[in-house]
Amino acid sequence: MGEDCLKEGTVLKNRYRIDKILGAGGFGITYLAEDNTLRQSVVLKEFFPRETAGREKDGNNVMLPREKNDRKRFLKGKKDFLLEARRMSQLFDIPAIVKILDWFEENDTAYLVMEYLRGISLDRYLQRLDAPLSFGEAWKILEPAAFALEKVHKKGIIHRDLNPDNLMLLENGEIKIIDFGSARKYLDTEKTMTILIKKGYAPPEQYMNRGKQGPWTDVYALCATLYEMITGVRPDSSLNRVQKDKLYLPSAYGAEILPEEEKVLCRGLELDPEKRYRNMTELRLALSPEQETETEKKGFPKILAAGAAAFLVLCVAGAGAFFIVSGDKVQKEKISYAGNYGRQTEKYEKFLDFVKKNALSSEEREADQQYPYQGKSTFYTLDPEAVGEWGEPCNQFRFDKKNEDFLEWMKEKGYSLEEIGRENNASVEIYQYGAVVTDFSESVIYRTEQGLEVETQYDSINHDLFRIYFKLEEGYDGEIKKMMTAAGEFLEQEDAPSETEIQEDLNRLDERTQEEGWMDTQYSYWLTVLENDSGETIARGFGPNRRITDYGWYYWP
Repeated sequence: MGEDCLKEGTVLKNRYRIDKILGAGGFGITYLAEDNTLRQSVVLKEFFPRETAGREKDGNNVMLPREKNDRKRFLKGKKDFLLEARRMSQLFDIPAIVKILDWFEENDTAYLVMEYLRGISLDRYLQRLDAPLSFGEAWKILEPAAFALEKVHKKGIIHRDLNPDNLMLLENGEIKIIDFGSARKYLDTEKTMTILIKKGYAPPEQYMNRGKQGPWTDVYALCATLYEMITGVRPDSSLNRVQKDKLYLPSAYGAEILPEEEKVLCRGLELDPEKRYRNMTELRLALSPEQETETEKKGFPKILAAGAAAFLVLCVAGAGAFFIVSGDKVQKEKISYAGNYGRQTEKYEKFLDFVKKNALSSEEREADQQYPYQGKSTFYTLDPEAVGEWGEPCNQFRFDKKNEDFLEWMKEKGYSLEEIGRENNASVEIYQYGAVVTDFSESVIYRTEQGLEVETQYDSINHDLFRIYFKLEEGYDGEIKKMMTAAGEFLEQEDAPSETEIQEDLNRLDERTQEEGWMDTQYSYWLTVLENDSGETIARGFGPNRRITDYGWYYWP
């Protein structure tokens, strides 16, 4: 890090002397500096995208990228960096926002100067605690930040990187929001917004190529921070939650939180932005309904808090589900999924007895490294015939399409699929805190007349599709991509993307496989990969970008 940084004692703008390096990220370097004019400490941030920029031999000037496209991106980034400083200067009068004091160009790059804050980050503060905070204590700390973000959003700016690292607790007890390096004016007509995120605090729309971001994006991040403050656990990445939501309710950790507070927090952590609180005002009023805004005082209707008539909220601590149902939406008949039972209910106990009685084997498992907060679990392998007698589909995420429909669709597209292998799975995993994960599935491998292989995974009870995989081999760019395009059209028959759009998504999947393994689209599917035990990609395909039901959102207890 030191090789790329300005040396201590370097003076910028004939005014700011570098004292020491505070940190370096992918897009900038932060220094503690002395303002020689005002004789005070300041924080100075240098625009320095490490992937494309370098330092000249003189140790000060930034060496611009040689590649034409990289140079363009650098110059555009520098321009945005300075524009961001100007926008942030508009927030000078908001107490809980770090103040921007100056900005300028030098050394072929750009700098901004911020006030120096005496305190520690919220992240360091939480690490020093012996036990998590109560919800009341946590909200008392964060409410000024929520109030400040209301004002920020009214100016057309969103933070987009809110997390405990970017919240400072000052010596006087106040809180400050810092590092708006990821902020963008959400009213800009950009098709794509730069993604700078910290896993656990970013909602799904920040990962999406066409994800619409707004105040609701910061709402998710603030609620994720609240969740960590009261449980001691960072929420799982929203990318993981989209595929399989393993987010425990705070009460499952013994958090000191009231049921109505938990409902509000869960709604703030909704994966679908349409179901989340749309702005900080709604969130604040849900948690502090006695407070009135100026708009309400003028006679406009109050914003409905959690549990009001616009939404029916069912959030059972320790139960298998959390649903938010639009009040004006016609509800479909609710399907009961095996394992989604309240922990205090008779059916929950009956199901546990059924599992133990029909288990062919069982094993104790240590906590998953990816989800360590869930604790140990007991994994049961069941008799498939008994599972059929229980008669309820499992609680894996799924498409609203059947396996038989897929085979018929592919036949119409000229791909006759012949079954060459089948595997049946019937398992139940019961976690330490009561979460029940069921997997009653069949995996079938088919071969086309062209010799290509396709694998489908579906529910053995009602045949809902879970996954569609296409085995990779020579000629991937040819016939296999055509088959994947046909499958994408099948999954989006009601609002089908064009063949060009699907091909663009498949090309992006190729580009990002090494980095992320899978990526999202704006459609009902996720592009995903299948790896062997050695970590080699052996197949690409589709997974569901939906919950178990069309009208509700499932949460692990």
